[in-house]
Amino acid sequence: MNTITNMLKKILLSILALVVFGSLPQYAGAQDTDPLQILMITGGGPWHDYNTQKDQIREGLLERLSNVEITTDYEGADTLTMESTDFHFSRHLEEDWAAEFDVVIYNHCNLQVKDEAYVKGIIAEHVEHQLPAVMLHCPIHLYQYAEGDGADAWWDFTGAVSYAHEKENHPNTSPYTIEVLEPHHPIMTNYPPSWRTPSGELYLIIDLHDNATPLSHAYSVETHAYTETAWIHEHEGVRVFASSLGHHNDSMGSDVNLNLVASGVLWAAGKLEEDGSPAPGYEGERGLGWISLWDGTLNGWIESGGVVDWTSANWYGRLDEEMVWPTMDNASVGESFRFDGDTLIVEGDQRNLFYDGWIAGGYFKNFEFKVDVYTHPGSASGVYFHTKYEEEGPPASGYEAQINASRAGESMTGSLVGASEVETAPHGDNEWFSYYIKVDGNNVTVKVNDETVNEFTEPADVDGPASFRRGTIGLESVGSDSRVEFRNAMVRLLPD
Repeated sequence: MNTITNMLKKILLSILALVVFGSLPQYAGAQDTDPLQILMITGGGPWHDYNTQKDQIREGLLERLSNVEITTDYEGADTLTMESTDFHFSRHLEEDWAAEFDVVIYNHCNLQVKDEAYVKGIIAEHVEHQLPAVMLHCPIHLYQYAEGDGADAWWDFTGAVSYAHEKENHPNTSPYTIEVLEPHHPIMTNYPPSWRTPSGELYLIIDLHDNATPLSHAYSVETHAYTETAWIHEHEGVRVFASSLGHHNDSMGSDVNLNLVASGVLWAAGKLEEDGSPAPGYEGERGLGWISLWDGTLNGWIESGGVVDWTSANWYGRLDEEMVWPTMDNASVGESFRFDGDTLIVEGDQRNLFYDGWIAGGYFKNFEFKVDVYTHPGSASGVYFHTKYEEEGPPASGYEAQINASRAGESMTGSLVGASEVETAPHGDNEWFSYYIKVDGNNVTVKVNDETVNEFTEPADVDGPASFRRGTIGLESVGSDSRVEFRNAMVRLLPD
């Protein structure tokens, strides 16, 4: 009897243990994934469109992250002159205002504040409550006119001394190229190795503090020197991420910048994993790192077939207006690729379209690419990768991931033409499907509608142009009897 009783007790204890210990991780996970409370301080000054940028930042974060709650303090909308930017944000006048939040985004420009106590009070709240900060553009220049040592205190907080920017043709200064300095830092794993900004106003960093780590820089054509564009540091235990980009809306609202801001927010709040992914519970539907490759135009793309006559005996050095270089500035040349709203229509003569845009110059090695595709009956196309521009005919470099459900004599969708074939099309005509290609080292994965249809590993002894190296992405028009449509082309660069 005692034996049976002891057995029953052990069984009951085992069940109880399963219940208790099975629930503990869930409880701990729930605690770890409490909503991230983000405060955005924005507004002030006549130089920036904060009314638009506050929405760009908010919507960009909510696309990329989940389980975040954003409180926006937008003040100073009526400060239209430099003299009227001496105002205090209401939040900063409250006692213990920092206790409510997990991280603060500063994108504001009350530049003329001279109140030393006000400036130091902001910093003191951050230190007392160990509240991380994200500085976007103008805050890096703020409070330079503060009385006493207010300016020095603020620069100690931001991690850098900066009060100047490029001035030639201001505010329409030249775009600049940002280059990553720390590609393995979690924040920068979601950033391309280089990126040409759509607009200018490059901030000049006079002195980056010794305890700050520069993450990226850009070359100033005015000073003929590099200047940091993003960095991290700690101020009395408080994490601070700073980025000098953001004067113009097209820069602030770009995919590249919003990925950076989202990563910076997570890092500052301690919610960014070492591989650059959000901590569990904070992953958004879009995810981090994805960059759109078009904006409803062919800017950043080159179409082959008649763009330039390379056979002309005296083309080199010609200065007359008839010479047309194949660059992204004249990418709309050609007839086989055109936009209808947000949809790229591929229909016309046999030609190809190559990416040559702002993201790493189209020089990709490891990456993920995704696009929505619609094929009409008897139509085909393809996605080239690790390729390069060819004026005529199919590219000699790289691989082609085929798109075809019903065109005779062509490989089926998901095939790597000539290397790894798919026998049956994984989709039908007259329907949209998602197409995904991942290149990681010598390995390629192709998915259709999130289902893997092809996995290929390039043999170690393969050599020549049709092999894995680096290169751009291209699209194919097979002829005037074919019509294929594309939407939402996006790339995410992966570490080399």
